Amino acid sequence: MQLVERHLIRLHDARFAVIDQAAFASKNLYNQANYQIRQAFIHEGTYLPYAAIFHRLKHHEAYCALPRKVSNAILIQLHHN
Repeated sequence: MQLVERHLIRLHDARFAVIDQAAFASKNLYNQANYQIRQAFIHEGTYLPYAAIFHRLKHHEAYCALPRKVSNAILIQLHHN
């Protein structure tokens, strides 16, 4: 048996704005990294691994909008996907 806990954070909750902003920044970073990988594959015929994407995006505003651990985890997740 697996126990599950559910949290509903509604629009009027004080935490909603912070979570919404983090989710938006996460989406932007994932999409930007995915775009970089896709363009390199289309134009150069090579896949960009995690390290190459990290060095391309480490100064990008989407990467800097989140804590470094979170940004790195997003890039690693994209690499695994």
